[in-house]
Amino acid sequence: MTRFSKRMLICLLAVLCSGAWAQEEETEHSNALFRYKNDRGHLVVDQSIPPAAAARGYEIITDTGRVLKEVPPAPKGEDAVRYAEQLRREAELAEWDARLKRRFSSVKDIESAKKRALTELRGNLSILQANLSGVSAQLEDQQRRAGIMERNGTEVSEAVQTNIHQLEAELVEIRKQIRAREQEIDQRAARYDRDIERFREIKS
Repeated sequence: MTRFSKRMLICLLAVLCSGAWAQEEETEHSNALFRYKNDRGHLVVDQSIPPAAAARGYEIITDTGRVLKEVPPAPKGEDAVRYAEQLRREAELAEWDARLKRRFSSVKDIESAKKRALTELRGNLSILQANLSGVSAQLEDQQRRAGIMERNGTEVSEAVQTNIHQLEAELVEIRKQIRAREQEIDQRAARYDRDIERFREIKS
């Protein structure tokens, strides 16, 4: 295994570990979906429901397929759609509330979970930033070597050219992962803040 593939493996492992941990720590309610039969009798899963399907009855499910609510045939027309949207939102909130109550007993618990989650993500970000610094230094070294060869009137060796191309590609990928991790940190913090606000509401 080359030094480049080892370094990329470290980046990949860091990202995979963070993703798995993030999935385990996920606390926000999942979006509820409609499952209904269309005019041809085919089963459809969607975020919205047409009036005709709402009138025939439908299910409200989680994004993993678990049924939250079975809704019998409702009034036709726009009233049916408004009623369906109201039920979907109520199902989402009920699912969110249940998950919060199962996981936390106080706002302090959520704040502690938030702190652990952000600490983990920031640690992963630090690893990526360290990798970025290391790769940048190696790229500068290879570019310096190429410059020396050119000044001496010799052709830049294929090995140096290959190294430069690989290092440049690594920098692009690492920067992309850093941006994604920074965005994930912001999103996770906002998600926990919403959990805290909702938990206060249901406890009051």
